Amino acid sequence: MQRLFVGLELPRSVAEQLGRVRVEYPTARWHPVQALHLTLCFIGEVNAQTANAMAGALHDLPDPELKLTIRGVGYFGTPERPRVLWAGVTAEAALMQLQEEVEQRLVPVGLVPDTRAYRPHITLARVRQGGEPLRAFLEGHADLALPPFAVDHLSLYVSRGGEGGVRYEVIERFSWLKR
Repeated sequence: MQRLFVGLELPRSVAEQLGRVRVEYPTARWHPVQALHLTLCFIGEVNAQTANAMAGALHDLPDPELKLTIRGVGYFGTPERPRVLWAGVTAEAALMQLQEEVEQRLVPVGLVPDTRAYRPHITLARVRQGGEPLRAFLEGHADLALPPFAVDHLSLYVSRGGEGGVRYEVIERFSWLKR
């Protein structure tokens, strides 16, 4: 069984800029810069046959002419118990349509779609508690704004646990079908 998701890789320069938002946060487990990505669709645990079918469904995606814009930071959870610190990604029409297209292609081959609305973000850290560190993080990076950047493919990732924490590996990249 493999734990899979579909996402967009970030250019190295963008990931390095996001790596600079790290602050002294005693209960945060910051994601390594090389692991930062934008998840489009979480798949979960699947067998090899389903993984192959899902990879096949992702071929020949039309070019969404996609540019991503990163703006601001936030968290999921409550101020007392935030679970995730994130950088926001503007929910532009092309991104939202791509996410929907990916999900629609994967449902027939076994994806159980998420019932929650898609909220584009880049997970920066997982945390165990809030308080002053959360407030300092939010205030210190409220004006985060990176220049828009183009995306020319999406990736199928496998998530692997281990002693050093979770690692994300790209299984396959899918370039856009040019119109």
